[in-house]
Amino acid sequence: MSRITFIFFLLALGTSAQEKETDLNFRKQIEAYNTSFSTFFMEGNIDNFSKLYTEQTIFMPEHSQERIGKKNIVDFYKQWLSEVKIVAFKKTIYELQNLGNYILEIGNFKEDFAKKDHKIYSYSGKYMILWKLAKKGKPMTIAAEIWGSDSYIDDKEFPEINDANIPNTKEYSDSDKLTVEIKERNQNIRKLVQERNGAEHSKMFMSDAIYLTYYTPMLSGIKDITDYFVDHEKPGTLKIESISIKTSAIIKTEKAVVEFGFYSVDWRDGENNGNVKGKSINVWKRNQDNQLLLFRQMVNHD
Repeated sequence: MSRITFIFFLLALGTSAQEKETDLNFRKQIEAYNTSFSTFFMEGNIDNFSKLYTEQTIFMPEHSQERIGKKNIVDFYKQWLSEVKIVAFKKTIYELQNLGNYILEIGNFKEDFAKKDHKIYSYSGKYMILWKLAKKGKPMTIAAEIWGSDSYIDDKEFPEINDANIPNTKEYSDSDKLTVEIKERNQNIRKLVQERNGAEHSKMFMSDAIYLTYYTPMLSGIKDITDYFVDHEKPGTLKIESISIKTSAIIKTEKAVVEFGFYSVDWRDGENNGNVKGKSINVWKRNQDNQLLLFRQMVNHD
């Protein structure tokens, strides 16, 4: 090994060790927050567990509308906690992705709550939180958060949340090259969903992608994702009469592009029909062919 090669080898080792130490520090901070959140959530102490939300935070609760800003997020939790008593709550980190100026946290949660009928309900699922890094000495803040159940859960089992005063989600209207490219990718997904072509839909994901969708456990890797879409979007009696997939915001991180989306689907199956609305956080990365693919995605219903 030449002297120059050896120097680069040592620099690479040093950089790798530094990155691992940095990631470990982030993990410790996030684990500490998750522990304190659990404590304050069970106590009903909204002021303390909401400190890291900002007026720019994008908040996507399951079976409820997207909310933006700390005021609207606090309103959600006030309604939730006025309906139930939290008996137990725990978050478990599955992975952290360092996106440079942001950290993406993916994990599982379990929440047990008692409603006014005193019955205990168990709510288990997965979540995604996008953390915004701050200047040294300043705490991270929550840029976005979404969660959803691992299995079907009837809306009647949830606390009743009034979204009447929450503004409808608006479409992001920038016309830069990246935004146009993402919107084109979404239109391709829309077409594939309507055609019930799950095999092609799964090709929109990277080989090491993680997909977190409604009423389903976390899907990790392209095989699990492909199996899901081939079954979920197979041809049959279910028809998608119309579908829209829109972008509400985009954050360009140092290592990925984070898109916030919302959708509406009109479906028909024989004599049955309905409309489903929902939202998503989509983390896009480029593969070796410079093609924009989904690296991480989470979806839930309003």
